[in-house]
Amino acid sequence: MKLLKIGISGVRGIVGESITPKLVMDFAAAFGTYVNGRTVLVGRDTRVSGPLLHSACTAALLSTGCDVHDLGICPTPILQRLVVKLGAKGGVAITAGHNDIAWNALTFINRDGTYLNPFQGAEVLDLYHLGKFRKVGTDGLGKVRELSGYADDYFELLRTFLDVEAIARAKLRVVVDACNGAGSGFLERMARALRFELIPVNTEPNGFFPHDPEPRPRNAQQVVSILKVVAADVGVLLNSDVSRISLVSETAESLSEEFTFPLVASEYLKTHRGPVVTNLSTSRMIEDVAKARGCPIVRTKVGQSFAVHAMLQEGAVLAGEGSGGVAFGAFHPAFDGFLTIGVVLETLARQGKKLSRLIEELPRYHIVKEKIYCPPARIHAVVSEIKKFFRRHEIDASDGIRVEDKTGWIQVRTSGTEPMIRVIVEDESKERARERADEVINFIGVPV
Repeated sequence: MKLLKIGISGVRGIVGESITPKLVMDFAAAFGTYVNGRTVLVGRDTRVSGPLLHSACTAALLSTGCDVHDLGICPTPILQRLVVKLGAKGGVAITAGHNDIAWNALTFINRDGTYLNPFQGAEVLDLYHLGKFRKVGTDGLGKVRELSGYADDYFELLRTFLDVEAIARAKLRVVVDACNGAGSGFLERMARALRFELIPVNTEPNGFFPHDPEPRPRNAQQVVSILKVVAADVGVLLNSDVSRISLVSETAESLSEEFTFPLVASEYLKTHRGPVVTNLSTSRMIEDVAKARGCPIVRTKVGQSFAVHAMLQEGAVLAGEGSGGVAFGAFHPAFDGFLTIGVVLETLARQGKKLSRLIEELPRYHIVKEKIYCPPARIHAVVSEIKKFFRRHEIDASDGIRVEDKTGWIQVRTSGTEPMIRVIVEDESKERARERADEVINFIGVPV
């Protein structure tokens, strides 16, 4: 079964099966045609398939007349900032983020440094399906320019956005697991810029991940073990392109990725009031935090593109998801793991409290997240069948199927990144959350 996910922001799949050099070149040529042969930035994470996709993507962009500024291994949020700073027409991030090593993807960035919006994405997809790409002769071919040293400006900007003096006074010791991903070569610079003591883990950009690059408790064993030995103040897990993080407290509790957004928002909204954007799959914790600060919540479909473009439309101060991705409107409308780490450290420093104490002060719910793998041809039919299970409830069909009551909510939707159905249940009661999830899963059964 060939697994390929095509969305408004790009394309992802399993390398050698659905992701092939020809497909990469066709999509890159479509994007090069969309930007009309202008300058495009290209960066990638550390996956072993990265050089293959990078070469195919670059060749196709050059063939449409685009000049390519090659960033090499580069975290996606830095690439997004650079698109704006350098006045490029767009960018391509070659990374599958949280997916395992078999996957890779092309994610397209617009001239504003954000993921393509639905209209832009539809235009690129139309060009891809039509196969009518911009073609130039020898005298019109684009040129490649390799960029280096670009991270210094980014981290200097990060310094001006945060209370670095407070972080330095707190003398924080931080364990960071880069999962051998794109953040590996940038952690030391971040630590120097933000003035904390870094204990780095898995920082060899060798193309192989020591565990799934999804920042969540099941992948935190190394950080937990090291944190105990060095008595660190906080542990952090990054995904492969530094767009998401999850946390480990000083007590060695591996925290759900759902805590990242409300923890950051709790402090940040004290001084930055305004709308907060999140998706329909994110914990009610963020609603409670925003309400306590007098800030309205806007809910969107799952995906950074939807969250960020809602942030721009609503003039929101924050956008984030339960996956551990957070965007700060005053800095740049993109999920940024480096900045999220900085705000967490700033919060610890300013409040003078341990992370475990700050987590205790957040409203507590119990969330269950399950995956059911399903053939792509069956996936939408299966989700439609779920309506029968909820026939006595009022259904929100904005993103899959979602129902809620006073104590919690249930959502069933198709994944935007993998061939699976996601079942997410949150409730005030841990037992009830598990029970409701099992009821839905048993109703779905095993699709064939």
